[in-house]
Amino acid sequence: MAQDLHLPKVEIYKEVCISCTACDDACPTDVIRIGKDGYPFAKYEEDCQGCFICEWDCPVGAIKIRVARWYETGQ
Repeated sequence: MAQDLHLPKVEIYKEVCISCTACDDACPTDVIRIGKDGYPFAKYEEDCQGCFICEWDCPVGAIKIRVARWYETGQ
């Protein structure tokens, strides 16, 4: 249940990503990591603070941070 209410949500679009590692370098909470395939993934999504720095620093728009409103969580 708690996992269903996790906010924010990190969305990474590998089909757009150019593997530049800007998101990994920018993440202040070490949520974003680079996988063996060279693409980023959210290793510690529960630690994401929704600062949007990774999203802002991505040169191609391959990463989005979604923050649901309280009424979208079913609470």
